[in-house]
Amino acid sequence: MNTKQAYKIIDAGWAKKRTGYRIQFQRRVEGKIVTDYFPDLDDGLWLSEVAIWRMAWRLAESRQSDPPDINAGDLINVTVIDHEGNPVKYYATNHFEVFNPIDTEI
Repeated sequence: MNTKQAYKIIDAGWAKKRTGYRIQFQRRVEGKIVTDYFPDLDDGLWLSEVAIWRMAWRLAESRQSDPPDINAGDLINVTVIDHEGNPVKYYATNHFEVFNPIDTEI
C-alpha cells in the first residue's frame, strides 16, 4: 500500500469535523405538526456542541402541556443536528437524545 492509498482509507473512515450545530424541533401550527429549527436555516450555526445541547434542553423544558397533549407553543421532538442535518449524540451520555419525544406519525 502506498501513501495515497493509505490516506484514501483514512479519509473514508475518519470522523469528519462538524462545522456547526442547530436544534431541530416540531410544534403545532394551525392544527398541524411542523418541523422548525433554531437557529433558523438562514442564520449561522452555533459552534459549541455543549451550548446548543443546553439550549435544546431549555427549549424543551419550556413545554406547558403534559404528554400526550401538545399545546400551540410546545416544542416536541427536540434534538440537535449538525451542519449536514445528521443527528448528534448528546455529549453527556454519548447516545442520541430527543427531548419531549412524541410520536407524530398518526
